Amino acid sequence: MSPLFDADKLLQIVLPKLLRMTLVSFVVGSVVGAVVAAIAALIRRSRLRRSGFQPQEDGASRGSLLWASLWGSFLGTLMFGLLPIEANPASLIGGPYGAIWFGFMLLVFVPAGAITGAVFGLIAAGAARLRPNLPRVMAFSTVLAYLISTLVLTLLLAPPTIGFSTAPATGPFPLVARLTGGEDGPPLDLALNEDGDQLAVLQVRNSEQQLDILELSTQKRRRIRNLYGKPEEQRTLQDVLSSVAFSADGQELITAAVQQVQVRTLPEGKTRLRLDGATVAYPMADRRLVTLAAVDALAPSSQPQSLKVWALATGHLLRTIPADLSTLDWRELPIAVSADRRLLAFPRRLYDNQIQVWNIVDNKLSSTLALGSPAGILSLAFSPDGGQLAVALGQGPPLSLWDLASARQTHAFDAVDRAQQLHWTDKGLLVGSGGVGSGGAFKVLNPRSGDVLHTLRIQPAAPLPQDTLDLPLGLSALSGDGSTLAAYVPRQGIGVWRVGLHHPS
Repeated sequence: MSPLFDADKLLQIVLPKLLRMTLVSFVVGSVVGAVVAAIAALIRRSRLRRSGFQPQEDGASRGSLLWASLWGSFLGTLMFGLLPIEANPASLIGGPYGAIWFGFMLLVFVPAGAITGAVFGLIAAGAARLRPNLPRVMAFSTVLAYLISTLVLTLLLAPPTIGFSTAPATGPFPLVARLTGGEDGPPLDLALNEDGDQLAVLQVRNSEQQLDILELSTQKRRRIRNLYGKPEEQRTLQDVLSSVAFSADGQELITAAVQQVQVRTLPEGKTRLRLDGATVAYPMADRRLVTLAAVDALAPSSQPQSLKVWALATGHLLRTIPADLSTLDWRELPIAVSADRRLLAFPRRLYDNQIQVWNIVDNKLSSTLALGSPAGILSLAFSPDGGQLAVALGQGPPLSLWDLASARQTHAFDAVDRAQQLHWTDKGLLVGSGGVGSGGAFKVLNPRSGDVLHTLRIQPAAPLPQDTLDLPLGLSALSGDGSTLAAYVPRQGIGVWRVGLHHPS
């Protein structure tokens, strides 16, 4: 089950906001409460004189009026002036626009809340029934106000963190875990370790990037807390993360920012290396790492984005592979890594007539697949033994299989949808369509005949209401051994399935 709230957010957001609300309410309430009490005292004195009574003959003293006005103005500022502002997720957005919004809301809500609270405090002080128990009423109301404020801030700004729920293992592709608490938005990236027992989830919560590592076997979660090396106001494109990946041995985590790649030791996530890469990284065998080259987005002319091969042990650049893989969204990069992490397949350009297969460990081009004519390459996937490559095209045959030893096409399957996502396991070829109306499922094909063996439903099989969109597939990730698939399910969270035979369980 998912926890009731995110304890980290409670300490990092809710409590500091309560402290800030208290300080501001004390200052504003003291000023406004004193002014309102003085005005009320003048009005009261004037009325008493017109009625022929002396001011001291009234039951309510000036002191009680002052304290009631200060107390009411404090609570009014806290509950009606600051709580609607601080409980709004927009209050977490920094920058000039966030400051303008915050200042405008303060000018509108705080004076109204302070004055209204002071008036209600005076009314309570003047009520004959409340006057004898006014100190108790003030204490009870103050405690209640803080309880309500804490509850509202927690529910709106510290939503439930990622939690686990399990299901009985049934069918050819059993659902082994459902991760809840991230239904409010898709993750930035998902990554499984080699044997599929750990899942890294990179997401944005309340305008702040968050990286969690989930132990699927023990249902435990730990958060990488030192994501950034700089304060918020000093962060650049080297700090804004795009993707995450586990190293081949599972001992390190690779995070890729827009203009930098970091190698982090586990479990604490401390940065060990910073490399000149961009957006995405592919851990390979023999302690190698392949990254996209960082480019200057503000350069007057576009720059080709090649691939760089690094030594993970030392951070030395081993070679640069010529390519031009510039893209607006790294998730659309048609790059595949073999199960043994020795081979890397990619087109020289995003719209090309060739696919190159490099042996990263041996540092050589091992195969070149000639498509015949330039085509939009959507996705690639190696067979479990690394001897074949599945190629999904936007034009031409939707899906084809190639033998890498001979560099020849062996099969072409026309009766499949546009394959936006491909995963190849020992149970078949998982083909996921990326368009709306795909039904939220992977078709599992026989790689020899192209027949549909099974359908792995990502979204519920039950029909959705007519006014509900049938959303396309979200992000997915396959473990290195091909045993486990994790996929984001819109409106539900993240599901984890066993899709291969290699896993010990």
